[in-house]
Amino acid sequence: MIGHVHATRPSPPSRPMGMVLLVILCLSPSGCMSRHAVTYQEMSQAAPQRLPHSIAVLPFHNATERPDLAPLVRQGFYAHLSYKRFRDVELSVIDQVLAEHGLGADTEWTAERIRRLGDWLNCEAVVIGRINRFERLFAAVYSQFNIGAQITIHATRTGQPIWSDRHVARLHEGDVPLTPLGLPLASIRTGMNLHDREVIAVVDLLTRHLAGRIPDHGLPGPAPGTYRLELQIGAYRDHQFALAERDRLKAEGFPASVRSETTPDAIWHRVVIGPYLDEDEAMAARTALEGLLSVRPLIRRQPL
Repeated sequence: MIGHVHATRPSPPSRPMGMVLLVILCLSPSGCMSRHAVTYQEMSQAAPQRLPHSIAVLPFHNATERPDLAPLVRQGFYAHLSYKRFRDVELSVIDQVLAEHGLGADTEWTAERIRRLGDWLNCEAVVIGRINRFERLFAAVYSQFNIGAQITIHATRTGQPIWSDRHVARLHEGDVPLTPLGLPLASIRTGMNLHDREVIAVVDLLTRHLAGRIPDHGLPGPAPGTYRLELQIGAYRDHQFALAERDRLKAEGFPASVRSETTPDAIWHRVVIGPYLDEDEAMAARTALEGLLSVRPLIRRQPL
């Protein structure tokens, strides 16, 4: 006796699986994503005046729900700004002066207060910053951070703004598993992206971009042939993180190294490329790194 074979419809996916697939379709049209960083600019505006020679970076106002973000962003911005030719006031000195006068990150910085602060700190400009975005998305196989901030530089002689910029940095990670069994592993790996070290990486992308876009003050630099060139990729307080970035860049063929510098506020571990004696070679490396990292490395001229 021959039995009858009944055709059956495949059972529809469960609701959780359907939601995961929907998230994947929305976030990854290509069907597969790998870890990479993307930065994009929202606004920049330059005033016609030349920038000053000395700058103080004030505490950043934090408009997000993450309380530790303000000191991270401020310190990262200060570390990258120090690679430019400004005379920067130490953060500890700034904080001491602010405390003596009852001022802080939530102060309303009027022109009169900025002029007084210039006298107290003996500087020609102050940086006023605001962190206005901290977004975290975690959807089973995908994680993403967005951190955004804006800065305004005010001349202390007049109290008026002379430069402003705004930027958002993004870091995301995810994989689309080919089978349901791949979901737990992908979830574990992308969940690791929500670790504080990933926040530090996004903060570095953000502050490197903001500091790197500030133009120099216009004074002539050293003559060619009297300096060597270095490209700063990152400035971190986590030494192991800096070493991992160095190793990643060395694997890509760049002469990367880590230089640790002690300041009154912290120990900074700078990831640098170089040195280069030829400016064209340094600029070519900078262009290649822009394509690899999606951000522009800071350039520093060191005396020979």
